[in-house]
Amino acid sequence: MRIGVRLGVNRAHGALAHEGQVLATAADVVAGRGGRQLSGLLKRLAASSPSIVDSVTWDVSALFERALRRTSGVQPVGAIRVLPRAPRHRGHPFELVRALIAWEAVVTGGHDIFGAEMAALDLDGALRQVGTAYAQGIRTLTITATGASGSAEHEQAIAGRVAEEFPDLRVCLSHEVGGLGLVEREATNVVNAALLDFCEDLVDRCERITATLDGPPSCWFATGDGGRVSARRMRSVPARGLAATAAAALRGAALLSGRADGPIVLTGPRELLVGEVRAGLPRVEGDLLGALGVRLVAPQAVLSTRPAATADAVAAQLREQEGAGAVGVLDEGGEELAERLHRKTRSVLDLVRTPADLCAVGAAVSEPSAWLDLVVTADTAEDLQRRQSMLERQALSLVAASGARPGRERVIRSVATSLAFLGRDAYRLWVYVGSRPEPEQRA
Repeated sequence: MRIGVRLGVNRAHGALAHEGQVLATAADVVAGRGGRQLSGLLKRLAASSPSIVDSVTWDVSALFERALRRTSGVQPVGAIRVLPRAPRHRGHPFELVRALIAWEAVVTGGHDIFGAEMAALDLDGALRQVGTAYAQGIRTLTITATGASGSAEHEQAIAGRVAEEFPDLRVCLSHEVGGLGLVEREATNVVNAALLDFCEDLVDRCERITATLDGPPSCWFATGDGGRVSARRMRSVPARGLAATAAAALRGAALLSGRADGPIVLTGPRELLVGEVRAGLPRVEGDLLGALGVRLVAPQAVLSTRPAATADAVAAQLREQEGAGAVGVLDEGGEELAERLHRKTRSVLDLVRTPADLCAVGAAVSEPSAWLDLVVTADTAEDLQRRQSMLERQALSLVAASGARPGRERVIRSVATSLAFLGRDAYRLWVYVGSRPEPEQRA
């Protein structure tokens, strides 16, 4: 028995699911911190369960996104970039990231994509810059170095000295969030740093509310790829929780419609989202430009956002595709649009008719996930296959460490892309792994 909760700004939706079936639903208005209402919502759902609830998975992305947009309740962040030479233009290309950065500096250093040093690290200069930031009241600092995905040496060297000289300064390193692109990696690093305190408080609250149920159940958090992570992992990488609502809803719609492969359309009162599922999981990619207008390295569901007025054009496009899919309501007020799309694509899109919130259902049935993104060199096809297999095993160990039951890990997607423009036998390896559904406890 599992519970999924979509925690919105003013309202929460929950669903109790077991073996692909929704056993109960609940919704409540959330006032203030909502502890009493949320505890009551969980207990109403648990009362419908014939056995003890195994887990509660929370989608908190709406609260994360509101905090970031308002920059209220989030940390002011200092940002140090480690680059081989000074850039022509300072600042970050994404508006939200610029708003989150209260202080910034550039120091010399960095590696290339293969881990070779491009410039010696100016460690003394970095410490002087950190001292300036500290004097200006900065207590959370991000360090993003060129080529940190290939070698984290310079980021770690700065962090080590900072820990000695500024022990109360929190440091976030870009190689710990993963990803290749400097811009996307720094954006994710800054968003993570800004959310840390807000996330800590929110995760603590969800854990306390979860613990009010018998058991108590394990506490999880939905991620932007349609998976879930432990509370400990969410505290360290809160950006994984962004864009989770639509990803979980795609998973919920696929489950309830029985459409494990094909397009899924999610409707709201003013817009619709077109996504795709494969084997019941959302199709995901890294470095996508999400609703916040920021490219983050963490995988997110691939979605096309369309105004409600384009519904007829969307229906025509879907009728031309091979294979059937489903349409379901994501937000209240999207019922009429869902019915309209169903009528115009009756042979293509099944209408998901359910009182349950699709996101809550998808969160309830989600499983742990992990990913890795790396550039390697390989002289032969056999060497490339060996390196890809090694990365897959590494990713599988990560998802096991994230809470997947041993032996239930699986590779969902593993792609090797040639980077011939680099002038050598280089490949970008992108591996995405998850977990098979766990056997649930019986009473």
